[in-house]
Order: sequence, then structure tokens, then C-alpha cells
Amino acid sequence: MSPPSSSADWSAVSPGELASKYRQIESEELPGTIWDLVERAAANFGTATAVNFFERKQALSFVELRERANSLAAALHGIGIGHGTHVGVMLPNRIEFPVTWLAIARLGAVMVPIITSSTAREIAFVIDDADVDFLIAESSFVDRLRAIAGTTLALRSDRWIVVGGDASADFLSFENLWSTGSPEFRPPKIAEAADTLNIQYTSGTTGLPKGVVQNHQYWVTTGVVMDKVLDGRIRTILSDHPFYYMDPQWMLVMGLYSGARVDFSNSMSVRRFMGWVHELGSELAWFPEPLLKEPPVQGKGASPVKVFLGYACTREMVAAAQERYGVRLCEAYGMTEVGGALMVPPQLVDERAAGTCGLPMPFRRCRIADDAGNDVVRGEAGELWISGSGLSSGYYKRPEINRQLYVGGWFRTGDVFVQDELGYFRIVGRIKDMIKRSGENISAFEVEMVLKEMPEIQEAAVVPVPDDRREQEVLAFVQLRAGLTERDVSPRVVLAYCAERLAPFKVPRFIQYVGSFPYTASDKVAKHLLLSDAALTGTKVFDADGGVWKV
Repeated sequence: MSPPSSSADWSAVSPGELASKYRQIESEELPGTIWDLVERAAANFGTATAVNFFERKQALSFVELRERANSLAAALHGIGIGHGTHVGVMLPNRIEFPVTWLAIARLGAVMVPIITSSTAREIAFVIDDADVDFLIAESSFVDRLRAIAGTTLALRSDRWIVVGGDASADFLSFENLWSTGSPEFRPPKIAEAADTLNIQYTSGTTGLPKGVVQNHQYWVTTGVVMDKVLDGRIRTILSDHPFYYMDPQWMLVMGLYSGARVDFSNSMSVRRFMGWVHELGSELAWFPEPLLKEPPVQGKGASPVKVFLGYACTREMVAAAQERYGVRLCEAYGMTEVGGALMVPPQLVDERAAGTCGLPMPFRRCRIADDAGNDVVRGEAGELWISGSGLSSGYYKRPEINRQLYVGGWFRTGDVFVQDELGYFRIVGRIKDMIKRSGENISAFEVEMVLKEMPEIQEAAVVPVPDDRREQEVLAFVQLRAGLTERDVSPRVVLAYCAERLAPFKVPRFIQYVGSFPYTASDKVAKHLLLSDAALTGTKVFDADGGVWKV
């Protein structure tokens, strides 16, 4: 059956009807492993395009994807990679990445994605911490790998497999290996749903990164459930994030289940985003928040998008996206540890859900708890706890942290939420990102959202600073849009904007302008670096108490 042509014709459902639909989804049997999905996709969708790295002009059909992945699995098995082997993968967005992931899945091995911007020290940490046995990397990263060779690292260079490089005595050639494998390969041990597939490292904003252990069931649940929530109506998916993040991976899983084509860009680009959407006919994509501050693309006609996914969407952002593009911007909350958890699906047209994270997705139960783990009264803030099938099993080699965060079948997210009288969950901020000012708790996240709504502001970060009278004060770092200076957008203008939208105790006392922000490897503002001695030395800060600039 052909999917509807309009993005606005979703059949409206009530929260009760949605819950009934989700229980029906939970009663259906899901495929067991990622390789089960690959075989099913090859049989059902054949020569239709499965993956398309459009900027590199690389594409494979579902049948070709199955053959290439199985051939690579055979070749990798021939050099000693088998069930349970840990394989580091350090590749940019190129077609070898999903083929490698599926080959690893075929073998029952474990992929450890490594962020391509990692330094030699960071690479060495992940390789050592995840007990990586083999490493597959692009040739452009070899110099960084050589920088850690000969150290205490256990991984020998003869276990490096290099993509795009000539064969040498130092490492194996990916292309040469790939050409030796048989597309009819069958591994001696078949992977099962409970087998670990990924050790996916978190960004480590407050400490060293931690490897999240995810099995086949985790990935099948995350990708297949999204297709079912969207009624199987998506046929083209735009994936513009790096493949080493979880979103491109679950989007591939969704495509394998539904027959949708997944289009991968080389990297993210707000400027080119809507051009890609129109050229590719993208029906599902993550909505880049800065897009609302860009001028509309002229002469493109109606958007082909049926659903934009968003994170931390305010009611105003949802309305603005609908007004400009005629497309539902649907909040979707998830984590590396749990996959998808909460969502406002396009069928839920209740305006009161806008600006919230919606309701629990299929196979997910959510509760809000106090410090003792007891449920709070609706309307009160607390920590979001999540349970259900297909969650991660914990952090690799982190038993102490696992005991703290995985409690009685529930995962403690560390995020502060409120559930309203209608049942909708709204994120307030991170537990470790709260500011205590004169006895009042302030969510840095909430203040940041208000600041970023201001048209002149490109990015903002809010942090606590010590204060003798109020315990802590609110310092806001502000990056203005290109071409604007503090003379154009003075601190008083910024504070007046905040005062109209926030309670007085939440309005920042200090404003500091920055030209750019430091980011973690997962593109989150590295707040600890903003507060370092080096970053603060010689900088000017506006103090609203007295209305003066201080150094």
C-alpha cells in the first residue's frame, strides 16, 4: 500500500487510543537479531535501494547489502574475528561503515564505534577500556593510530584493518580482505537477541566516557518500534549525523524492517539541510534547531517531510516549524542507555502535548521518583526512571555505577522531569545541571531554552557560579548570530527578554559573550571548559547587580 502523500493527514488519536495501539505493538513478535532483519529485508525488498551515501555516490540495494556484509563477515572470520570479538570501528560516513556493522552482527561480534575527531589519547582510552581486539579505521586516521603504537596498548598494529589505504606490512587492507569473502558464508555460531552488539561510548561531559552495552534486541526494538509508531508510512529517511552515533544506526534498522531508503550525508549542515530534503524526497529527519533562524528556502514548494523529529522542543518551536514547513515537529526523548523512551507522535494532535516529551513509547514504562526512589505526586519534579525490554544492560566494566543507576529493573536517567495532569512528561533539566539560588532550584536547561529562543542568539549555555549571599548565581554564556555584537544586542536587552519569560529568581545575573563554544565529542557544550581558569582569564562579564562590566 502506498504511503499517503501529505504530511498533514495523520489520523488523530487520543492518549487512550494511543496507549491501546502501543499495547498492540507490544503483543507483536519482533525479529530476533539484526541479521534476521538483513535476511528479511533482502527477501522482501530485493533490489530496492537500502542505503545511499549520496554525497559519495555510494549506494547498495537490500540484496547487495546482505551479500556485501556476509562477504565481509567471512573475511573477518578468516583473520580471527568471531563470536564475542571486540572490534573498534573508526570511520567517517561512508558505505563501509554500515556494511561493517552488519558483518559484525552476522558474526556475533561486538562493535565499538570510535568518534573520528578523537585524539590519540582518547582513541587509546577507548581501545583499552573496551578491550578492543581488532580495529577497522580509515587510512586518514593512521597517523593518530601510529602515535599510540608501541605504548602500553594491547592492540597490535597487525590487527589494524585500514579502509582506503594500500596494503603494507603494518596493517591489513580492508578492500583486499573484503574481496576474499564468500556471500554464502555461515558463521559457526549464530548470534542471538541477547548477545552484545555494541559498546557505545557516551560523551563523558563530567568524567571519562563510559561504554554502554547494547545487544541485538536493543537495536531491533529501537528501530522497529519507531517504524510501527509511524504506521509504516516512511519510505525515505535522511540521516545527517555521524554513523558512530546511535541515530543513524537505528535509522538503518528501521529501513531494514520497513524497506525505507536511508540517505546518509557526509556531515551535518544547516545551510544545505532543506536542499537535501527536497532533492532526496526525505520523509523523516531530525530537525536542526538553528534552521528556524535561517531564511526560508525559496522556490522549493511543499516539503516532502512527513515527520520532523526534535529534542527539547518548546511550544514556540513546534508552532514555528508547522507554520513554515507544514510538517509536524515531534518531540522524541531517548538515551544511549535506553534507546527511544518518550515521544509525541504525529497522530497525537493534542496541542497541550506541544513543548513536552509526550508519552512512553511501546516497550517502555516511565516514572518520576524522588531521591529515595519513591514516586512523586504529579506536577512535582523528580528524576525520570525507565524500564522495559530492549534497554542496555549497563556500562562496560563499571559495576559500581551500574549498581547506582540500574535499580530493580529500572534505569535512572539523571534527568529531571515533571508529569502533568494529562500524563505528558516534560523535561526540566539534568540533576547535575541544576543551580541552587537563595533556596530555589533553577534548571540551566530551562534558562538556556529561553535564551536560544531569542532571534539574535545562536547558542547559549548556563552554569552556576559561587555566591556568598545566594549560595549560587546564574551565569549565562551567549553566542550571538553572525554579524551581531554586544553593541547590537546589549546585556540589558538579553536580560529584559529573559525577565518577560522567566520568574525573577531564574533570570541570569551574569552575562558573558563568546565567539564560539567548546563542544564535547557528541556536540554538547563542554561547560566545564567554559569555567576553566584559562577560559575566564581576562574576560569581561556583565553583572546585572549594579549594571556594570567586570573582568
